[in-house]
Amino acid sequence: MSRFLLFLSLILILVVSAGAQRPAATPGVRPVSPAKVNVPEVIHVDATHGEDRNPGTEERPKRSISAAITLLPDPLLRSVTIKLAPGTYTDTGGVEMPPARLHLMHRMRPGVRVDIVGRRDDKGGAAVLAWEGQDLMIDVREGEWRLEDVQIGSGSTSQRRGVMVTGPGLAGLKNVTFRTRSVTDAGIYADRGGKVLLYGAIRLNEHLHEQTGEESFCGIIATDHGLVQFAQREGSSLDMGNGSLSACYYGCIRLGCETARITNWSEQSNNLAINNGGRIDLHNTKLVLRARQKRNTPIGLEHDGHILGEGAQVTIEGNNSMAIALQKASTFTCNDIELRGQFEYCIWAGSGSMFVGRFLTDLGQIEATTGATVNIEAIKGKFAGPAVATRCGTISLPDRNVLSK
Repeated sequence: MSRFLLFLSLILILVVSAGAQRPAATPGVRPVSPAKVNVPEVIHVDATHGEDRNPGTEERPKRSISAAITLLPDPLLRSVTIKLAPGTYTDTGGVEMPPARLHLMHRMRPGVRVDIVGRRDDKGGAAVLAWEGQDLMIDVREGEWRLEDVQIGSGSTSQRRGVMVTGPGLAGLKNVTFRTRSVTDAGIYADRGGKVLLYGAIRLNEHLHEQTGEESFCGIIATDHGLVQFAQREGSSLDMGNGSLSACYYGCIRLGCETARITNWSEQSNNLAINNGGRIDLHNTKLVLRARQKRNTPIGLEHDGHILGEGAQVTIEGNNSMAIALQKASTFTCNDIELRGQFEYCIWAGSGSMFVGRFLTDLGQIEATTGATVNIEAIKGKFAGPAVATRCGTISLPDRNVLSK
């Protein structure tokens, strides 16, 4: 009997020892693959000379971005840079994702991110992400990803949306050029709590300020608590040749760059379009707006939309029915506004909306109706008028008040 008990004791010791050597599993967390623990700090990709079976070194680069991403463990514990050689990337590579959509979704430790950085050749050639076939080119769902010194899109009408970020995803864009084309879609789209941080020069079809073709629209949209903002002012700029800033359903766009120029050729959108709780902050930005269609409005707000222009200087150019239009409890405040063009209404406000601002140039017709308020704190030029207040609207000019009868 004692021998049998001794035998059972030995078996029990072996079982317990084997169990102790196994790592404890954390509920709900996938273990890191041992093959991916030692991921390199830099992964090289070359669409022309690379092969996806290569390890991703500078001498033996990968061919596709998706193949480089498969080297990353999930969760990612330290930052990694993916360097793109100059050239045209006609597909993602199709490794564990569609060939026509770059799908970016990795869990990451706080402070960890993946940088996808393009390099230029001696002639200035860039890394161009040019796959087509799906409306959305880059889809950021989880983790922090930064795209730097790349061109997104090649001008094809099948490249309708450039980068879409959905919460909890975070995308950084630095010195990025967009060549996507649509009727009303966006080069940059933040949705459902997704966040986009902008750095340096951001260009969206900037070559179209003076002429444009069909389906050449490329704007910025923030919706459903999405956020797009410049993370630094010094050296940063926004240049948009045919598009708009659109904030709706509590989405927010914050400029805060040194300069911004936005031209809009579309018949379906204003340069700044805000509604349903959306907000645009123009903080300390020198902004130039021009709506090419007469019936469009460079600045249009409705349904509780808000623009805050603290420290900004806004120049509105063109020949439009209205330069600024507010309705349905919207607000717009700005210290310095220049009107350079012909506008039937310089300001039209209705349905409980409110405008507060100063003008550096002449000011023409103003109308406030249905409980709206227009407060002009200063006019450096002359006021040509008229100022019309109806249905409980109120207009406050530097030298008098105009009340509805």
